[in-house]
Amino acid sequence: MFQSKLFLRLFMTYILVIFSYMILCIVFLLYKNHQISEMQEKRRSEIQLVEVSSIVEQRMMTAQNIVQNLSYSTIMKQLYMNTRTGEILDSYALFSIQNEMKNTMASSGLSIYKTVLFVENSEKAYSSGGVIALTDSYIPLEQELPCIMVDTVNGAFQLNSTKRYSFNKECLLYCDAYTYQNGSDIGTICILFDLKNLNSDIQKVLEDDYGVRVLYQDDVVFSCGEETDKLYETESVKMPGLVYRIYAPAGTASGIDHFFFITLLGIVVISLVFLGFAFVVSRRYYIPIDRLEQMVSTNQNTSEDEMEKIICGIQDLIGEKNRYREKMLTITPYAKTGMLHSMIAGNAAADNVGKFLDENYLDLIRPYFIVSVVNFAYDGTPALREESHKREIEELFRTVTDIFSTDEVNIVYYFRDIYNVFLITNFETEQEMDDLFYQIHKYVSTAKSNSYVTMGVDIVRDDIGELKQACEGALKALDSILTEGRETVYFLEDTEDCAAAYYFPANFREKLKHCLLRQDKEEIHKLLFDIYKTNLDIEGMSEMYRSLIDDFHLSVMKTLREITELNTLHLNIKKYTGLATLQEIFDYYDAALLSVIDTLHDSAEQVEEDSKLEEDIVAYIDAHYCDENLSMQSLTSRFNVSNKYLSLLCKERFGVTYLQYIQSRRIKKAAELLREKRYSLTEIGVMCGYTNQLTFRRNFKSIMGVNPSVYQKK
Repeated sequence: MFQSKLFLRLFMTYILVIFSYMILCIVFLLYKNHQISEMQEKRRSEIQLVEVSSIVEQRMMTAQNIVQNLSYSTIMKQLYMNTRTGEILDSYALFSIQNEMKNTMASSGLSIYKTVLFVENSEKAYSSGGVIALTDSYIPLEQELPCIMVDTVNGAFQLNSTKRYSFNKECLLYCDAYTYQNGSDIGTICILFDLKNLNSDIQKVLEDDYGVRVLYQDDVVFSCGEETDKLYETESVKMPGLVYRIYAPAGTASGIDHFFFITLLGIVVISLVFLGFAFVVSRRYYIPIDRLEQMVSTNQNTSEDEMEKIICGIQDLIGEKNRYREKMLTITPYAKTGMLHSMIAGNAAADNVGKFLDENYLDLIRPYFIVSVVNFAYDGTPALREESHKREIEELFRTVTDIFSTDEVNIVYYFRDIYNVFLITNFETEQEMDDLFYQIHKYVSTAKSNSYVTMGVDIVRDDIGELKQACEGALKALDSILTEGRETVYFLEDTEDCAAAYYFPANFREKLKHCLLRQDKEEIHKLLFDIYKTNLDIEGMSEMYRSLIDDFHLSVMKTLREITELNTLHLNIKKYTGLATLQEIFDYYDAALLSVIDTLHDSAEQVEEDSKLEEDIVAYIDAHYCDENLSMQSLTSRFNVSNKYLSLLCKERFGVTYLQYIQSRRIKKAAELLREKRYSLTEIGVMCGYTNQLTFRRNFKSIMGVNPSVYQKK
């Protein structure tokens, strides 16, 4: 049995399936083991993140409490009052303030290095260690408060001349506005935390090889350990903008546990059991095949493969049926509609056409036939759904063939497209068939009352090999729609070549261009009607009218291209290629040209309106730039435009943003008033649209390079 190739192939197939299953199970186990390791490592990282965040946020909350306690301290009230009145604090008041700051730090329960209070426009700073003299008056930080950073006090507050050790030591700084009870800002409080102490506390909760990054407002504030690939992140709930990231070392999520080996052993045992079962099944299925091979094999077949022997034996048994099989294979590509399509397209060979007729596949065995085409036209109806429309038409023509076919006349239909259907009428004796086509037309028109039904009929033919020419003749007869209209039956007639030429004025393009530029719709009506009426009176062939339409369309397109304002509009005018009357075609071009005129008129009006609106906006800005209530919101409401529109307008007109332009105009006006030396700085700021003097000074310095007070003294 093991000498049989068939048995070996069958048995090896089972082995392949079993081992594939075993490998998939092992891969799945490895994947799940890795997932579990990842989850465990993530949990460890999350626990460490919680502990790190607790350490950092404990300090931040302590700093916030210190700021709040000092803001509401009755002792600090004297500092606030003296700041507002300009009085100098006595030594006792200074001692009380220093002592209050020390007590507040001590009550926090944390080892805080120092607390420093900077007062606006003051040359003194107050700390828990005493009063510190500053070279220049303190100007508040430009960044948003509160803020967190790792820096020196000198670096953070740009104090270059202060040489105190505490101001030059790098610390974790928490800065917040010092606000009195009534909400007035008088300065900035800075809480200093020792970095070594913070690093020590964090190292205690971190496992080996883990790294931590603390970020505030997307900037790194504090880091500890190395930055590796594995990253876990969390955002502080208590302090918006504060983010903690922990980096796990590579390979922490690897490893195989004891459960994996137990499961793997189970899979191997089950696979061995299936392997034994596969042998039994393979043997059971091989025995009947072996018996079949013995039954059909012959002495002429010396192959060692059992399946080859069986195949050869079966081929010998059915060899007598090969001739009939080859005949059917020849006919199959041309069955049913495919056969008819090949004949109409002229692709079917003469001998194959004979086979179709001999076998009566198409039931076109009668000696004479006439081809007609039925055209459906729809006016003012929604777009057709091709599949549903075809099913409807197909059902209609099945009914037509049942009603009008007799023992002597047989009708076969073929879809050229969803709008045109060929009818092949095959009959015994040569006779007049006009009445039959009129009856079919009447029946179809009644059944399809929502469409215009028109028929074109070819001449009588007696050679089915001319089926392609007969279809072309029916379509040629249908061309009479162009001049005669729809909803009738047209018969192909032998006509002599007509030498008549179509009428087309030589100066048509100049006249059309003149009408478009003047937007004269009435003249366009007259121009097109003259061409239509004159050519309608000419008795010409359909080819003449097709040439007329081609020449007319080309002239219209060339004229539109000459007018630069219409360089995109002409694309909406496409050549009328469908089956239609001459009147329908000229009505189409008339409507298209009138639409071009309407679009041109609307475009010119819109350009004029946009230009006036821009001038009005610019004039209003130049007249009211010193108005403190002037803003983009007020402009959008006043002129009913969007913020984007105003931004683009300022960029195009001034080369800068709206805000930059307003600030530049206001500061230039302020500079003029300062040179006059008639008004105070506060008055000049209000006159130039600034209610906040601090904002006025900052904007003036950023544009002029110096403070307004310095500028006024020049």
